[in-house]
Amino acid sequence: MSENTRQNGVERGDNPGDLAGAYALNALGADDAAAYEGHLAESEQARIEAAELGDTAVALGLAAAPVQPTPGLKASLMAKLAATPQLPALAGPAAAVAPVAAPQAEPGATEAARPETLKPAQTRPETTKPETTDAPAPAPATVTPIGGAAAQRARSRWFQRPVGLLLAAAAAVALFVAGGFAGQAFNTNQFEQQQAAGLAQINAAPDSQRASTTTADGHPATLVWSSERHLSALLVDDLPSLPSDKDYQLWYIGGDGAVPAGTFDSSGAGTVWRVLDGSMTAGDTIGVTVEPRGGSRQPTTDPIVAIQSS
Repeated sequence: MSENTRQNGVERGDNPGDLAGAYALNALGADDAAAYEGHLAESEQARIEAAELGDTAVALGLAAAPVQPTPGLKASLMAKLAATPQLPALAGPAAAVAPVAAPQAEPGATEAARPETLKPAQTRPETTKPETTDAPAPAPATVTPIGGAAAQRARSRWFQRPVGLLLAAAAAVALFVAGGFAGQAFNTNQFEQQQAAGLAQINAAPDSQRASTTTADGHPATLVWSSERHLSALLVDDLPSLPSDKDYQLWYIGGDGAVPAGTFDSSGAGTVWRVLDGSMTAGDTIGVTVEPRGGSRQPTTDPIVAIQSS
């Protein structure tokens, strides 16, 4: 047996102390870690050195200046929370669900899930007064109380979805990309913080629900809302970009007609979302139309999507 044969995982002729730094940083593989721990059991000096290096590693970690997450990152996390099916607690071993293999990401899914593509849309201030109009018939949508589905069905639904889709059965997607607009009333950080706070309120509401459908072009769209808090948010996937003289416009559509709820644009790819302006009433239909830049007093085109709340 050569001098380099391993004994307790450490090669003879090597200095076991060479592993001390990596051990303190939890950077050793299982075999090397076990070997070094065998060395620690035999050497008091090694134990002292390991403790000192561990303390140093902790001190270095604490010395790093904390980084405040950007509002955009917070907003993207809130969007994912709203989009992820909430599973009820398992009652016990009998309620365990068989593991389901996680899906492979579709091409482009990683790009779509980047935080910068998940920013809420920036909006122009409304300068027009609402007028009444006939409410368009909403497309059929599936309404799901968040957290109300059975655990197994919800989990199965989630894992069968591509990674790029944030809202499982509802298909959340890329509605609104942040952009700068002249005369905007909010700076970017304020707007993103307000959007994140609004979405968090919807997601935390005891009556939070979602409904899903597709746009006229087949893009999955999801409405999440709380009637109790009079808030709603819309998510759409890969909504096509518009010419510079056009905007997408959101509407609350009820018995009294359509009420403007904000304008936005889209990059044409990625996953982002938008909390509607104003106050939602239970039973309102949330619609989106293509309007002249800056928005209209009433819809001038047929809605590309309309989802009814309950």
